[in-house]
Amino acid sequence: MARTTFEELCERLDYQPKRRLLSTDEAAEVLGFRRNTLEQHRLRGSGPPFFSPPGTRRVFYVERDLLEWLVAGEKTSTSQTP
Repeated sequence: MARTTFEELCERLDYQPKRRLLSTDEAAEVLGFRRNTLEQHRLRGSGPPFFSPPGTRRVFYVERDLLEWLVAGEKTSTSQTP
């Protein structure tokens, strides 16, 4: 199965890309989450991939990773399991 392009993801989700790394606050906004919800996903390892440069407490997200993580949870029925 072919990988969806970033442009296709943006169009499907009606997202206007910033085309740069995003902070936790920005990533949470893209996903429609509160910052704390995204931090909890990061803590449990259940969220989208992120970067944390050595020696810093900063966290960054790649837009494509956020959108791919979001659509990975797509379902067609509430009876579907995760």
